[in-house]
Amino acid sequence: MVAAAYVLHGQADVKTAATAEAKLKQKETAPEPAAKPVEPKVEPEISITFSGDTMFDWQLRPVVEKYGADYPFQYVKPEIEKADYSFVNLESVFTTKTEKVPGQLFWIKSDPAALQAIRNTGYDMVSIGNNHTLDYGTAGLLDTIAGVEAMGLPYVGAGRNDKEAYTAKEVTIKGKKFKFLGFVRFMPDGGWVAGENRPGVAGAYDLDKVVSTIREQKGDADYLIVYIHWGVEKTNQPAAYQKQYTEKMVEAGANAIVGSHPHWLQGFEYYNGVPVAYSLGNFLFPAYVKGHAAETGVLTLKCKGPDISMSFEPYTIRNNQIQPLQGAEKTQMYQYLQSISYDIEFDAAGNMVDKRKH
Repeated sequence: MVAAAYVLHGQADVKTAATAEAKLKQKETAPEPAAKPVEPKVEPEISITFSGDTMFDWQLRPVVEKYGADYPFQYVKPEIEKADYSFVNLESVFTTKTEKVPGQLFWIKSDPAALQAIRNTGYDMVSIGNNHTLDYGTAGLLDTIAGVEAMGLPYVGAGRNDKEAYTAKEVTIKGKKFKFLGFVRFMPDGGWVAGENRPGVAGAYDLDKVVSTIREQKGDADYLIVYIHWGVEKTNQPAAYQKQYTEKMVEAGANAIVGSHPHWLQGFEYYNGVPVAYSLGNFLFPAYVKGHAAETGVLTLKCKGPDISMSFEPYTIRNNQIQPLQGAEKTQMYQYLQSISYDIEFDAAGNMVDKRKH
């Protein structure tokens, strides 16, 4: 009986081992469950608008006094508000000071209260660096800085000292980190450049300084955008040095370059795929401006992943307001802008196609 029980027990062990081995082989040969497909990362599309030279002085003063500072922006406000972020160049100091610096042909100052209209229109950041930044001395600049800060508007292009003037302003939009830098390549006096203890502009006559600033400030930003006051007044194409600057700024890490100063619109370009708007012209100036000086518009950059595209909505300065172009006027403006741009084609909606990619 003992022997029989031993045999039976041995047979059970063999059977158990065989069953386990079969299960192991089945497990080894069974197909792995299908891995879940990795969802591709969807990059957000971010729209940023840029507007050119803006002031509330001269013949605009009585207009603002009568109708309010919001009046000139009545037609363009929806364009600004629908963007994720909006930027404008303040071609004026905002002060009540009266002492002018010598050496200027024209001095521009606006009522500090008019800054409320900049905020009301939907602007989020301003450039205060240009050839009128110190029209009323450092006191006028410090008043301007205090005014835009009181409105909660970050600013570039100038500062209380050189560190502030050459430090990028950082903004996170839809999870993407943007940095904005402002530079001034045209000013009446080299003493306008900010120093260690001197308020002033972020000077750009030294290209090496511009390049090193872009490299230092880029850091971990997803996008770095340069706004630069440069060029030759009353011309519709960039000077030779601007082409050189463009090349070096792009090499240093600029993801887009937007310019002003000529008071006329200038051409557009994708330099190695990087958007360049050489001049946005006047934006809000008195209605006496005519011809090219009255031509204006809103530039929109659309950022999605590594790609940044440009579009432009044309306006005109008419009756002391920024009024949209329509119909034939609008079509003619796109044809004109295409003629002064570099390998760019405008579609009917104002989108700029980079012909170098097609």
